[in-house]
Amino acid sequence: MDRQVYLCAPGFEEPLRREIGEGAEALCTGVVRGGTALRPLSEDDHVFARQVLPAAASLLAPSVRQLAGRAFDALLPGLDSSAETWTLHALVPDDPADPHLPGELRRRADLVAAAFLDIAKERRRRVFRRYHPDGGAESLVQLLLVGREQLLVSAAAPAPLPRGGLWPVPFPAGLVSVPEDPAAPSTASRKLREALAWMGRSLREGERVVDLGAAPGGWTHVALLGGAHVTAVDRAGPGPAVEGHPRLRWLRGDAFRHEPENPPVDWLLCDVIAYPDKSLELLRRWVERGWCRRLVYHLKFKGREDYGPAFEAREMLRTSRLRFVRAKHLGNDRNEVTFMAMETT
Repeated sequence: MDRQVYLCAPGFEEPLRREIGEGAEALCTGVVRGGTALRPLSEDDHVFARQVLPAAASLLAPSVRQLAGRAFDALLPGLDSSAETWTLHALVPDDPADPHLPGELRRRADLVAAAFLDIAKERRRRVFRRYHPDGGAESLVQLLLVGREQLLVSAAAPAPLPRGGLWPVPFPAGLVSVPEDPAAPSTASRKLREALAWMGRSLREGERVVDLGAAPGGWTHVALLGGAHVTAVDRAGPGPAVEGHPRLRWLRGDAFRHEPENPPVDWLLCDVIAYPDKSLELLRRWVERGWCRRLVYHLKFKGREDYGPAFEAREMLRTSRLRFVRAKHLGNDRNEVTFMAMETT
């Protein structure tokens, strides 16, 4: 039976398996297969899943060409009966315990994808003509090579979620390609850029931003680049990359005591280091008092056993006035969960 397959960060297979519930199993590093009951994609947006392969079929074959042929045979009925354009993602699991394995599988996965396209062109030209190599397609074909001879395959149109966004997401393996920024005060800026990509939004000229736990200024840097006016709050001071910026007001103080002037502000950004229960109460206060229109917010965790505050925070946001709500363990996150929410898209 075809089942949902999810990609997660290495080491987070067990939190994802617990989140999915009965019948879920870890197939290998970073890959978890769901239970036998196929849930609608609109109800399947798990916190610790960064990508889903809907109704994925598992195929075995000894050679690249045979794997590609069996994948095409499995997906052809859906591709042939649809008029939708499609794009192709060739994927492999990430395994930090064996740094050579992802590279070897990556090369093989690329060969399987190339053979898949050749077979499509040879056997069903009308299907091949609907292939869009640069994305922007209506349907997503995913080929996940989990071993030299085992391939998981899926083809599905991303489903709109009730609280905004699509599932699966258009980023290969659910990972956003964030360009390097040598001027950024810290690598934390990558986390905010990734979250904004998931939101399909940017920080814009003239917007008012409050950045809590801002030092040394990674998230503030991203907001300033977008043209926003930033009030940053931290007991520590700003890094040299943002210090003295004309659109920055840096307040040395307690982020948990700060109240914004003339709310609501356009954005709340928060990467403060605190126990999750304390961070959750801060988030709840800002949301319930209507102090912001949009937010990117981190809850940080010590261990991997109790992520209850993450699910509590997600439910609180889903019952708020905010229309777009997603909670994800993103590619640049460590042991933390990113909350993304806004009034409208």
